Amino acid sequence: MIAVVTYGPGFASGCAEVLASVPEWFGRPASNARYLADLARHRSWIAVAEGTLIGAITLTEPQPRSFEVHFLVVARAWHGRGVGTELLRTAEGAAAMRAGRWLHVKTLGPSNPDANYARTRRFYLKHGFAPLFESTTLWHARTPALVLVKALAAAGN
Repeated sequence: MIAVVTYGPGFASGCAEVLASVPEWFGRPASNARYLADLARHRSWIAVAEGTLIGAITLTEPQPRSFEVHFLVVARAWHGRGVGTELLRTAEGAAAMRAGRWLHVKTLGPSNPDANYARTRRFYLKHGFAPLFESTTLWHARTPALVLVKALAAAGN
């Protein structure tokens, strides 16, 4: 059984281990350090199973009622077992409770042929996100960013 709980500083080392398990997505030490710091700065949750931390998600609110999945990671051994789905469901619920109308995420765009990020895009598409646009200026020309969005059924709307 997967349990999702609110992130606390005591989970930092476990989150670092999860990041290290998937270097094809999280292979940049400086970026990883920022993600780990952001877990404590923003609303974040972790997934635990069998007494082990197996995933994490961070949610930001860049505009009122518009939320972003800033960071989502699942340990390699737990891919395809519903962990990302549970973390995403938790973040969506938190956004809806704050009258969120939109949830968006940025990931590597399809103009880059990386097969790992093709899996990432399929995950978000499966969960109701739709591509909005791809940009070669948001991050870098060699790192095209795809913005995906999802309309939320916000509580109280």
